[in-house]
Amino acid sequence: MTNAQERKAQERQARRRRIQEAARTVFAERGYAGASIELIARAAQLSVGAIYLYFRSKEDLYTSLVEDTLTVFDVEMAQVREQAETSKRLRETWSILVRWAEKDVEGPRILRLLSQPAIRPQLSDEVVVAVSAGIQRIQDHIGACIADGIHAGVYRQVNAREVADLAWSVLLGSLDAAEMHTNLGLPAEPIIQRTDRALSLIEQALAPQVAATLRAVA
Repeated sequence: MTNAQERKAQERQARRRRIQEAARTVFAERGYAGASIELIARAAQLSVGAIYLYFRSKEDLYTSLVEDTLTVFDVEMAQVREQAETSKRLRETWSILVRWAEKDVEGPRILRLLSQPAIRPQLSDEVVVAVSAGIQRIQDHIGACIADGIHAGVYRQVNAREVADLAWSVLLGSLDAAEMHTNLGLPAEPIIQRTDRALSLIEQALAPQVAATLRAVA
């Protein structure tokens, strides 16, 4: 590749990132349904035609943001399993998700939409497929942390996948409650505190002594 070609490729990458950053802002401010290519073009200070040189549609653009987020998750969560102590892996993974929820308001909102059949038609098939795959990968990471804990004796014998599904539902429920408080103008507990309390309950339920106590009572 010549210097000119390399420079052109770098310029295309920079413009693509510029469009994506503008899209993140518009999606956060307007929501998925309220966002449009026109608004994103205006935020990026580009023409609508320029947007279509990089993305086929609003759905294509949103999907690219989901995929970028998943790439970051995969790297961070893989590092957790490689570097963190077994007993801390679930909490570290949970922290990654909470930080994302605090930073990207629209992301968790889209995930909650997917869990509501009446609202799901607002999303295109393309976005549903991309986000559903994302949820699956997140749950796989959570389940792997739980399975590691079971294997190491940190957690009691449970169905790791079922607990991962439960943990994911609890996380979304905590985010729902926080958003509802904000919308009603009520004092909102910081997301990190609300979700940490929920995770502590899950960890208590996974503790080996819980199983021992239940056997003793029986």
